[in-house]
Amino acid sequence: MADPESPRLLTAAELDEMSPDERSQAFRDRIVTNPATLPEDFRSLIEATARKLGTQATEAS
Repeated sequence: MADPESPRLLTAAELDEMSPDERSQAFRDRIVTNPATLPEDFRSLIEATARKLGTQATEAS
């Protein structure tokens, strides 16, 4: 379930109607700086992907 305090998703149509400054602010408002605020299942997926990519990079070098 989405956090009611987090900014909602924006559609392409909504972004098209915004000024460049409004678009920039909309993106800045949606940057996550604290991973603990992400849903656990999404955070786990990100961490698993990072481990997989790290392993692949190590094996390639």
